[in-house]
Amino acid sequence: MTIKTFFLNNERTAYVRAYLLGRIEEVPWTHKRPAIVVFPGGGYESCSDREAEPIAMRYAAEGYNAFILNYTCNKKYPAAFTNAAYAMFKIKARAEEFGIDKDKIAVVGCSAGGHLAGCLATMWNDTKIVSVIGCEPDDIRPAAAVLCYPVISGVTSPHKGSFNILAGEDAPPANLSRLSLENRVTPKTPPVFLWCTADDDTVSAHNSLVMAKSCVSNNVPVELHIYDSGPHGMSDCSKASGYDKRFYETHCGEWVKASVRFLGKHLNL
Repeated sequence: MTIKTFFLNNERTAYVRAYLLGRIEEVPWTHKRPAIVVFPGGGYESCSDREAEPIAMRYAAEGYNAFILNYTCNKKYPAAFTNAAYAMFKIKARAEEFGIDKDKIAVVGCSAGGHLAGCLATMWNDTKIVSVIGCEPDDIRPAAAVLCYPVISGVTSPHKGSFNILAGEDAPPANLSRLSLENRVTPKTPPVFLWCTADDDTVSAHNSLVMAKSCVSNNVPVELHIYDSGPHGMSDCSKASGYDKRFYETHCGEWVKASVRFLGKHLNL
């Protein structure tokens, strides 16, 4: 495996770390691998290490080249979204160097990172962000999105910490609605995989429910898993991310395999 890092701003506070698997000459699909871009959570206050490399390594084990985005935190929208869009643009532009198929790049995000990944999935054709990046809409569109216990809505059971940073503590309802992803889904939104737990007391499962409902209403392929119990922030549910084997082997940890099957179908792998 080769590891590369590239920066997205002059201050070097936003950057992408790439985990690139070797090419296997006798296995043709490895010449242009599928890719996953990981958006860690952290309430838009920080980027959680627990929701970064452990998840990237799980997808690498499935043959994906993985990229982790460390994005700008503690700044209003669209600071982090601009990082996400620019990261996708650069990854696609360097697809040959990275040994990936630019049409088979999915995003995966946890909690607030799920909101950020969802922004890219639902707002990739936003004229303002396309103008800022200086690209075509398809240059930043992911092929699919995996959203893990995601922050979605600023209206329905909102995670106030995330939306206070995104929109400001005294943001008017219209601004909160504009940043609520269930309102941004269109028939052009890529396929979406969602998972959460019913008793998550940090980011309510209602977030995933309203996102799934919006996907259904817009004929967007969607798969939703609500596990009966588990704390917020479980990452891949493994020891590497701080959780014991009861989650990994018998409970929520199955989400990774389920998402790989979903991506395999919708990325034509």
